Amino acid sequence: MARVAVITAPNIGYRNTGMLTVDLAFETMRRRMGGGIEADWYTLHAPETVALRPGARGTAFPFRFRSLIDEVDGLREHDAVVFWGDFLHARHYLAQDATNRLLDFGFAADRAAARALLNRTLLLADQPDELLSRTVSYGGTILHNTQSDYDDKEYGPLFTRLMTRSRRVWVRDPLSAAKLAQLRGDRATDHFGSDAALLNRPGDLGHLPVTPWSRDLPEGGAIGVFLGARTKIPDWLPGFCQGLAERFDAPLEWVPWFDRDVPPQAEHIARRPGDPTVGDLIGVLPRYRLVITDTYHLAVNAWGAGTPVVCVGAPEPVPTTDDDYLTLSDVKKHVFHMAYDAADFYLTTVPDSPEGHERRADRIVRLVEGGGAAAVAARIREHADHSARSFTETLTALLS
Repeated sequence: MARVAVITAPNIGYRNTGMLTVDLAFETMRRRMGGGIEADWYTLHAPETVALRPGARGTAFPFRFRSLIDEVDGLREHDAVVFWGDFLHARHYLAQDATNRLLDFGFAADRAAARALLNRTLLLADQPDELLSRTVSYGGTILHNTQSDYDDKEYGPLFTRLMTRSRRVWVRDPLSAAKLAQLRGDRATDHFGSDAALLNRPGDLGHLPVTPWSRDLPEGGAIGVFLGARTKIPDWLPGFCQGLAERFDAPLEWVPWFDRDVPPQAEHIARRPGDPTVGDLIGVLPRYRLVITDTYHLAVNAWGAGTPVVCVGAPEPVPTTDDDYLTLSDVKKHVFHMAYDAADFYLTTVPDSPEGHERRADRIVRLVEGGGAAAVAARIREHADHSARSFTETLTALLS
């Protein structure tokens, strides 16, 4: 039995449904590869650091996280190390989200201590080259890395060492892939992998428990809506959503992707009674006519389920302080849609004329009803399946 250490971003309280789908995708891949792999799961701080969200309580997820902080040297005992998803190696993530969480939960006394700890755990600063040769990364992103990041005397050399000496690295967007190809001096290898969540094919997560919440949709389907979590809702957007509902003759329905209050602009949208599980939220996606959201991984999972997505994003401001978390930037949503020729479905919050919004709505309806949306979904699925084969072939060879 081969032992694989899987390192993921911390998902406090399992609050982030999208991050759960990323983690569940590795278990999907492990099952698909047969019974010869034992996975040990590591993260900086376990989900149980805080109370679990209601929709995740009582679910027997196929992982139990160990402390990467306490057990980083134990990685050497594994046949392979897999960094799985997210911004784990981006400098802004290490300096912002990761550092602040370590300080918030008392894992580090100050920012310098947090940085040293992150260098050891996520950049493998103290690990030998031999371990890096048994390390792969899948589904990460360095979309926002810049030259000033590489000029950082700590981050630059450690990041470069990890990226160039790892066995193989797949990143989830083509811009990161271009950066990585240049860094590794290897333009012949395909570094563009899919988002890890897309490695779940429709039905792969059907083992998760569900409730009556997700069993019945209105006759003719519904349009799932989740807005206000990542992007400020512009005044015109509720009317635009209602216009789409009328065009599709399908009601709007709130999808509680995160456990949070419904914003005032969406209080008129119907909400189903009951408390959905994670299985409910994932299982309902293929049955929607359309999903409208500002949240990256809801868009990714809906497209992966074959459901068209209208993704809402704001123009990208220039970050001015370390409090401007680049992990929450709208750029990743735009790049994802551009990568798959899906920009027709990306809706900017920049004001437009009523006539402009009418034209955009008409185009979306034509694409959904005329097969264009299905072509986008097929393109995304084909790339995910191709990337999955590449990953499994590499990991199998590494373990054999």
